[in-house]
Amino acid sequence: MFAVIHIPDFFLQAALRLEPELHSCPVALVEANLPKPVILQLTQAARDAGLSEGMTPTQALARCPVIAIKTRSVAQETAASEALLDCAFAFSPCIEATGPGLCTLDLKGFKDLCCDAMGKKILNRLLQLHLAGQVGVAENPLLALHAARFAHPFLLVENSGEFLRALPVESVEPSREMLSILKKWGIHTLGAFTALGQEALGERLGPEALALFEKATATATRPLKCVHRPETFEEAIDFEHEFETAQPLLFVLRRFIEQICLRLEMVYRVADELKLRLIFSDGPDYEHVFKIPAPTRQIDTLFRMLQTHLETLQTAHPIRGLHLSARPGRATPQQLGLFEAALRHPHQFYETLARLTALVGSDHVGTPAIEPTYRPDSFRMQPVPFVAMLSEQGSTQPHDRMQALQGLCLRRFRPPLPAQVECSDRHPVAIQSAQFNGRVSKANGPWLISGNWWEHPSWGREEWDIQMQDGNLYRLFQQGSDWFLDGVYD
Repeated sequence: MFAVIHIPDFFLQAALRLEPELHSCPVALVEANLPKPVILQLTQAARDAGLSEGMTPTQALARCPVIAIKTRSVAQETAASEALLDCAFAFSPCIEATGPGLCTLDLKGFKDLCCDAMGKKILNRLLQLHLAGQVGVAENPLLALHAARFAHPFLLVENSGEFLRALPVESVEPSREMLSILKKWGIHTLGAFTALGQEALGERLGPEALALFEKATATATRPLKCVHRPETFEEAIDFEHEFETAQPLLFVLRRFIEQICLRLEMVYRVADELKLRLIFSDGPDYEHVFKIPAPTRQIDTLFRMLQTHLETLQTAHPIRGLHLSARPGRATPQQLGLFEAALRHPHQFYETLARLTALVGSDHVGTPAIEPTYRPDSFRMQPVPFVAMLSEQGSTQPHDRMQALQGLCLRRFRPPLPAQVECSDRHPVAIQSAQFNGRVSKANGPWLISGNWWEHPSWGREEWDIQMQDGNLYRLFQQGSDWFLDGVYD
């Protein structure tokens, strides 16, 4: 058994996916690339207003002033086609993209699904994707295609001969000349057409009649040209008018996120990464990749990530196109130890980091990493937060490093405290500073450290560990002719 999903007026429905409230309004779809734009498809409300295909937009506005004119968008049609395939993959692993707004499912091995319940499930999924479809089920792909085009909205063909005989002859899509001949002969149904006989039709009407006869009988079963599951879930739109503010973009992105999360739910996946691309009226496109800390398909969480980024983004040119893609993944639960705990809300933590990055800059938010040098206070900021490094390296490594540390703990003064030092035989014997004064009872050192002698400026200092008469231990260093208190030992 095979099933065919048919989306009537597919190009128009693709243009209205992000504006489902317009389905009940008069809307016309035009092809803007033609020398003389004409209406290609209409909503039912537009037909009720007296409009028809082939009219120009001017004629349509003259007859119905409130009609909305939409332009075909390749990006939106591609996204709608992918959404249709995602819906089909939820019911069968063998799917063929038969044509625009058409896909064929192989239902081999799904005996319980060949019933009204399956059709209702498919139609409900399509409505969630803002697509109104028709489903036909039959014993071969061509017969299922006929059933889908005449379903209201689901049709299961049990008697193929009786079903085909009642179909109009237009269902096999004859040419205009061929249809005119058949009408003159009084042929209006496929039953009357096939009653003429295959040989007689071939002798009188030629090869085209033979091809139409095969479509009219629909007895052959052809192999499907199966497609693979998508590696990314994408939504895109080309704006009719350019935007310079973030509010219209956020409205569209919210719709994008809702549709992507719904498609991910259909295939039991979560979003592992988001990629945002802005198409400008002039200049190169802007792209930004959002690495999701804990893969999810929660709409509010994903939307806040995009909103936080766009609120701090400044562009030099207006935006004329928007593209959002999500890389699917599986939720990976983490097994922690008995005395270990994960972040309660990891997405809120990363959202806070994003806001801090927007306020102070990307160079001032992250995890400090020690540089491979002996220079004190020499480090760089890594963009990966410590919690992410912990999950990648294993939660036991920082604990093992802490166990390896031995000795007294030095509490650094930041910045170091300037001091006046009295020396005897090149050893410090008394210290005077803004916070610590007194005589030195014992001094160990000096320890000479330097580096970057091959660069300018180089650095060097002398360090001392001193004990005051009150018993406190301090780190003291001399850099050039200046002395500083570096810290106190616990």
